[in-house]
Amino acid sequence: MKIKEIKCRVLKVPRSSYRWRDGFPRAPAERDAFLLQVTAENGVEGYCIGARLGEVIGRQTERLLKPQMLGENALDREKIWQRLWDMGRMGTEIVAALSAFDVALWDLAAKSAGVPLYKHLGAYRDKVPAYASTFTQETVEDYEPLARDCVARGYKAIKLHVFGDVKKDIEACRLVRETVGDDIELMLDASAAYNFEEALWAGRELEKLNFYWFEEPMRDYEMTSLQELHRRLEINLCVAETSWDSLFDVANHIAQKTGRMMHATWYRKGGITGLLKIAHTCEAFGMMVQLHHGEIPMIHAGCAIKNNKYVEILVPEEGAHLCLATPPIVPDEEGCVRPPEGPGLGYELNWDEIEACTVGEV
Repeated sequence: MKIKEIKCRVLKVPRSSYRWRDGFPRAPAERDAFLLQVTAENGVEGYCIGARLGEVIGRQTERLLKPQMLGENALDREKIWQRLWDMGRMGTEIVAALSAFDVALWDLAAKSAGVPLYKHLGAYRDKVPAYASTFTQETVEDYEPLARDCVARGYKAIKLHVFGDVKKDIEACRLVRETVGDDIELMLDASAAYNFEEALWAGRELEKLNFYWFEEPMRDYEMTSLQELHRRLEINLCVAETSWDSLFDVANHIAQKTGRMMHATWYRKGGITGLLKIAHTCEAFGMMVQLHHGEIPMIHAGCAIKNNKYVEILVPEEGAHLCLATPPIVPDEEGCVRPPEGPGLGYELNWDEIEACTVGEV
């Protein structure tokens, strides 16, 4: 099934501005998004739509994917992955392009088989627990109504993004625990805001609050400090989100014993193929892989992976649901989400919105 055509639309999609921790710029009121389309000789099309790196994916579609991948067999995903991965030493732009291209190839393959992607991957379950992932609020007090809203939406777990001021952050964590009680699982994402002493203190406070995991307390490359932090804390450290080195970086984190959980997503780690490699590597060591937000592809992956407890859903859900006619995915009464049941990724594209948001096409 040879690849006949590769297209990429660069999209500028409006959104509400939001903030991460102190010291980071506010997210702009426009996404640098993309739609990558791969068409096989038999007419089957695979898609990957993403909310970031649109200009990068557009550039690499023209410079890399079209010259290298046209005429290749769309089902030779491992061969293609290894070939593009080898080129990745030339820069992270190639890894980003590989990641998007891999998702589109999996979508195409599952459509050709006439089954949802998670079934094509080898389903472990048909739904996966979800946690609500918050944006940083303006004040500590704002976390109380936010937590109540997440519970009202049906989530049984909430991950907080906070300010980057360790005392203020833990104050917000205490408030949320008091608000939701002991039946809701809580996690903290520090977005690498702390030094070692701050992270150690915060981790011990989170243990008192019975938080499930402590994510990215420091930068992921600070392996010696993470190793010592992991040794001295009982709370699960969730690490390895931000590198572009896929299973190879995860293998280093496992070897260095920097945490109990590895965080991964399709767009940083080499697509669905890279994500599965990471999950199976973790499984061999009795460790969990936690699925970063990435919407529908990540929900399919979560249904095909045993050693994963949650998939991350940004709230409000519609904020990350760009250019899709498929309704936003929300949790059921058990706090779980299901992937669409159509072939492949299963989503329907809103072509009118795509046309309105397109600023370039290659």
